[in-house]
Amino acid sequence: MPRIARFLKEDEKAVYHVISRTALDGLPFKDTDKEYLVELIKKWSRIFFVDVLGFAIMGNHFHLVVRMYPESEVSDDEVRKRYMKLYDLKHPGLEFELKRFKKKLCSLSWYVKEIKQGFSRYFNKKYGRRGTLWGERFKSLIVEDGLTLVNLLAYVDLNAVR
Repeated sequence: MPRIARFLKEDEKAVYHVISRTALDGLPFKDTDKEYLVELIKKWSRIFFVDVLGFAIMGNHFHLVVRMYPESEVSDDEVRKRYMKLYDLKHPGLEFELKRFKKKLCSLSWYVKEIKQGFSRYFNKKYGRRGTLWGERFKSLIVEDGLTLVNLLAYVDLNAVR
């Protein structure tokens, strides 16, 4: 049975609540692991066209509240700058790939994929393990601005307290 497609607003700015859980038992993420995950989120947030409005890193999952920008609001020059920031060189094929790269940098799925893959590589190497780290594909919900967003940010912020 095929997966249900994600609800996305690709033609306008949209806020998403992203949740991803580990497949491991217990609370496998230590404080140093959580710090590394935060650094990955920072790194990819400087590359992708995204604003991180809130986040919580728990012992076995994370929450992100992000605003993604549509391709129509992104200039080609800004894409070039971020490409250079990511690869630290001038790639001769960038102009050919510009449209594809812009689409990627405005994609929620690619953004979360980079974070989760990077963390999986780190975690598996650090603990000498192999195989999947994440239990399933990430969940994402579109969030309306206003009171709904304020309540969500409070929920995410207080998640660690509960």
